[in-house]
Amino acid sequence: CTASPAGESARHRRRTMQGKDSAQDLSKLSIEDNFGHRFFIAPHRHTKTLYLVRHGEGYHNLHGEPSLGGDRANYKSEKYFDAHLTPKGWAQCRALKKHLDRAVTHDGCEHVMDRIELVAVSPLMRALETAVGSLGGDDKSCDPPASRLDSALMLSRTAIEGVRPAHAAIGTRNEGIHEQPGRKSLRFLACELCREHVGENPCDRRRRTSEYAAAFPGVDFSEITDEEDAAWGTMIETNDQMCERAHRFMEWVMRRPETHIAVVTHSAFMAAMLREFGATDQLGCHESVKQETHRWPNNCEMRPVVVIDPSGGGGLDPMFFPGGRTGLDDFNEAENV
Repeated sequence: CTASPAGESARHRRRTMQGKDSAQDLSKLSIEDNFGHRFFIAPHRHTKTLYLVRHGEGYHNLHGEPSLGGDRANYKSEKYFDAHLTPKGWAQCRALKKHLDRAVTHDGCEHVMDRIELVAVSPLMRALETAVGSLGGDDKSCDPPASRLDSALMLSRTAIEGVRPAHAAIGTRNEGIHEQPGRKSLRFLACELCREHVGENPCDRRRRTSEYAAAFPGVDFSEITDEEDAAWGTMIETNDQMCERAHRFMEWVMRRPETHIAVVTHSAFMAAMLREFGATDQLGCHESVKQETHRWPNNCEMRPVVVIDPSGGGGLDPMFFPGGRTGLDDFNEAENV
């Protein structure tokens, strides 16, 4: 908006006067003169857009989280080993899916879901269920035949009281919201680097990879190299160790060809990532940006963020055009008069 001359601040008048002399002495400009803004520009190929998603409510949350009426001692219970989503957790997934089905860009021309090229998901039950329930296709009336199992992200399951609710099979999401002939299916890829904190809680111990692959035939588990959980029970991960794992995960992300990636993960790992990389003091971020970035995530919250890698780890950018002589093979310089 445009301020009237009467309402013009002293700072604005000072900046206007200094602007006239900026060509003569740029060194006189200070942070105050720039209104405290700090910008960082990098080539687009060194950036990624991540859609960070915390899993929906699991049975371990319901019975272990004091804010939900639970007892933290239940986090140690084998009953909640690799916990499933609760009925509320599945409802949270449906709410996120409905939101994504309707979410469009500011000009209304593009659905947000059509931007996402990959879903990277922690290989724990509640994260896998959240990924397929919120980013996958619609529920199916029955499981597909054995010859077409990969047409379902998740097969149907019956209820086990206090452990998991019944749920229909979930189909793949091949073409986004609008039909886009020739577009590849949205890939779901399990990645152990974004699993939850490795410690003593059975809810954070994963199952055999083959069990997941049988239950989620449309999810790619090729990057999970160990059949058994090789990490749980061997250590209690410190915050520094989890941050180091977050570094390795970010390096894995930046090496990938996709630009827009959904990451379905867990609260402690997500919080460690955001503390380690997001709105740090070194960047001079405003306090409100720090609070927004470092806030503990809710169940099934999706938080879009942009990652910039100034170390030069990016891939090719299809939008980049070098100019100069590029595309001028047929141009005769002698005619350039």
